[in-house]
Amino acid sequence: MLLLLAACAHQPDPVTGAQKYDLFCSSCHGADGTAGVQVDGVAATDLATSVGTLTDEVLTSVMVDGVGTMPPQRLDDDEAADVVAYLRLAFED
Repeated sequence: MLLLLAACAHQPDPVTGAQKYDLFCSSCHGADGTAGVQVDGVAATDLATSVGTLTDEVLTSVMVDGVGTMPPQRLDDDEAADVVAYLRLAFED
C-alpha cells in the first residue's frame, strides 16, 4: 500500500512551474525575476537574489498565502510545488 501511495506522489515539474510562473508571477516579478513592478508603492521582490535564501516551505507559503502587498495566488499544492521547482531552477545561484 505504501508503495502505491509513493508511486502516486506528485513529482514537481519545473516546465509546468514555468508555465504557472508566466501566468501568475511574471506580471510583477518579470520573466527574469528581477522586475520591480510597484504595487501600492512597494517594488516586487527580486527573485534572482531572494529565492536562494528561502526554503521551499516559505516560498510556497508566500505564494499561496500572500505576504505584504503580494496577494495570495490560486495554486493548489501540486501547482505550488511545480512553481517552486521552476524558481529553484531559474533563480538560484
